[in-house]
Order: sequence, then C-alpha cells, then structure tokens
Amino acid sequence: MFCPKKHFEFKDIPDLTGKTAIITGANTGIGRVCALEMAKKGCKVIFACRTESKTLPVIEEIKKETGNTQLEFVALDLMSLQSVKKFVETIKSRNEKLNILLNNAGVMMCPFGLSADGIETQFATNHVAHFYLTTQLLPLLEENTPSRIVTVSSLGHRGAIGSLDLENISDPKKYSRHFHYCKSKAANVLFTRELAKRLKEKGVENVFVNCNHPGVVRSDLTRHLLGTTLTKIYNATFTITTEDGALAQLYLATSPEVEEKNVKGQYYVPYGDVGTVSALASSDKNALELWDFTENLLKEKVDGYKGSPI
Repeated sequence: MFCPKKHFEFKDIPDLTGKTAIITGANTGIGRVCALEMAKKGCKVIFACRTESKTLPVIEEIKKETGNTQLEFVALDLMSLQSVKKFVETIKSRNEKLNILLNNAGVMMCPFGLSADGIETQFATNHVAHFYLTTQLLPLLEENTPSRIVTVSSLGHRGAIGSLDLENISDPKKYSRHFHYCKSKAANVLFTRELAKRLKEKGVENVFVNCNHPGVVRSDLTRHLLGTTLTKIYNATFTITTEDGALAQLYLATSPEVEEKNVKGQYYVPYGDVGTVSALASSDKNALELWDFTENLLKEKVDGYKGSPI
C-alpha cells in the first residue's frame, strides 16, 4: 500500500508542560496513542471516556511508561447529551484550564440504533455530542489561548452525496449504515468550517479549529460492516497502524506550524497535509443549515439549553 511522506512525527511534538488536553475516546485506538504521546511531552490529559473500568488500567499503563501523573478519567458517554452536560459542568466547576480539545471518539457503520435522546447513533455520537461538548467548552478554550480544537472526520465524508437530509436523519426507514456514517463525517467537516468562521467574525484569533482524516486505521470499527474474520484480513492488507493514524490529529493539536501558518477551518490527512474536501462539505449553506439544525435539536433534547456561546 502506498504511504505518503511523513511531514510530522512523534518527535516533532513540542514540550506540552503546563498544557491541558481533553481527549474523547482516549482509552483505545488512536485516542490512546494521542494520550500517550502528549503525556510523554508533559501534557495533562483528561480521558473523556464512557467506561471507568476500561479507562483506569490504560491511565496506569501510560503513567508507568511516561512518569506523567497528570492523567485522569472523567466520565463521558457521547450517546447521552445529559452525560455531556454533566461532563462540562464537572470541568467548569473545577476551574479547569483547557488548551486542547481532541474530539476523537466515534462509531462507524453500526446497525441502526438511537441514542438516549432518540437521535440516530452515528449522527448522535460523531456529530451532535461533539458539537455540544465543543461549544460548551469554548469559553475555556478562549480563556486559555492559543488553544486547539481538533475533530476527527474521515475520507468517508466524501461519500455523503446530494444533501445530509437532516430532517430524516433518525428515521429507521431511511437508514443506511454506510451513508449515515458518511453524513456524520461530513458534518464534522461542516461544523469545523462554521465554527472557524464564527470565531473569526467574533474576532477570536488564537483558537485554532481544524479536522482530519486519520487514514484507514487498523481498528475494530469495521466489525459491524465486515465481521470479525474479514476485519482481520482487511486490517492486515489495507490499513495503517494506530500510531501513524494519530499523526494528523497530533499535528493539528500540537504543532507550532498550525499557529505559524494560521491553519483554521481546514481538513488534514496523513501525515500532516491539507486534504481535499467534498463539494457538500465545502458549502457555506450546508454548514449554516447543519449548525442551525443542531442548535434546534439541542434545544429540543436538553433542558435549559439556550444555544451555543458563539
């Protein structure tokens, strides 16, 4: 398999002493790699994960490997907006400093299901929960500039064709595990572009918002699509390692070049290069429609929600 030149490697991550990062899904896959490599550079890492019993052993392993004791678990279930709300309240109540938000967790091509809030699983997890999390943590990121927001999208966003069909996003009769995944990943790109635009209009210059395609990473995400045996064959033949898959988002989350080049609202691919965005995900109209739809959805699903701060 052809691999592009690596313009960014782990050795290029700068010293992160004094920085605090929140990583969703930090206990497995590329999220774990990001947590490990950032911990090696002195970063305080908050593991925003659903299951404590699966996360604490990972934290202990990374503490032993790095000597960094500033690693902690805070519960976050992206299938529940109430859990997102509680997570944000916990972080804010501690007057937590925040420099890096890495929206890493996601689900892929799973059978039809609904979140605790009645939203289709892939759209709920990959987009809505991260939209809510990001916008609610935005004041902290604005207070601790320069700061970074990185959302993991996918090359799969290009598979969303025509429109996102948002009004039918949770209709089981309209569900396609493939196309709904692609729509959720296109939503990641559109959200990134619209948030960067709004920050610019607000005059916020030092919050760097971007998204990335990690590459076709060796993981168990394809188990719903291929089954266990075929997933093993596919991973061995067509994929890159989780370590290589973490490079694009680590670049956007940590590299001084992001500030030097004023990289904002961009979509990056392995290994630290600008990628090509689909026509659907490049549309300002689609970005605004998605933003408004998500805001209205949150107002419907979250008691007391009055809108994002931007």
